[in-house]
Amino acid sequence: SLRRVEGEIYSKRGETLVKGLAACGVCHGQISDPESPLIGGRVVEDIYGEVTAPNITPGKTGLGDWTTTEIMQAIRNSINKDEEDISQAVHKGYLWMSDEDLLAVVGYLKSLTPYENEVDRRHVSFVSRNTTGFWESKKEVKGHVPAIIPTDKVAYGEYLVNHVANCAFCHNSPSTLLRGESFLGGGKTIKREGVERVAPPLHNGQDSSIFGWSEKDIIHYLKTGMTPENNAINPLFCPTNFYRNAPEQEIEAIAAYLKTVPPS
Repeated sequence: SLRRVEGEIYSKRGETLVKGLAACGVCHGQISDPESPLIGGRVVEDIYGEVTAPNITPGKTGLGDWTTTEIMQAIRNSINKDEEDISQAVHKGYLWMSDEDLLAVVGYLKSLTPYENEVDRRHVSFVSRNTTGFWESKKEVKGHVPAIIPTDKVAYGEYLVNHVANCAFCHNSPSTLLRGESFLGGGKTIKREGVERVAPPLHNGQDSSIFGWSEKDIIHYLKTGMTPENNAINPLFCPTNFYRNAPEQEIEAIAAYLKTVPPS
């Protein structure tokens, strides 16, 4: 049954995803750390402005009475248990997370220690949705989403970058009235805890932050947060403190895929 995954579908895989590439604690943690309780309260930004991440522990003020299907719908389709829209931008890409991985995440979330932390929900007005959000398209995935075979390294890396680590949220170029987002083209301003940084390109072009890096360089960076020039990148802006928990196979697949991404 999709309504009960405790002790059934829950596996180490869910914990590996939440504390690894999915990096749920970047938004939902008390602090941006893999071991921080996922009680919410951290502020992120989307096209409508600031939004506060909710408590996603099984507490009454969190996901306590949510079914597995409802949690999956929130992650994948950005709709809460009351059929209300939640921020699409912060979940961008998750709509194509495989059923296997998504169920593992949900199972792990349901296994957590419940915490109580009431987080006020943002309400976006009708006017804002039809002005600021005019070009925001709503997508919904129905049916089974299969897993990608890890032995196909580049295809698996593409899946992890786009549908688990959700790199596009920060690294896609912002859209304009004349053009859509540029895939991993950089240029978006990211705000974290009062600090701003401009996300760099992640494609394989000459203006990319990883141009000239080998796959080994990318793997080393994802594990340590250190560039080949021995510069440390603030994990608030690239959560390598989470990524280092990912299995070696996943890190290697991401490195292989990023080396194939052309300039957009």
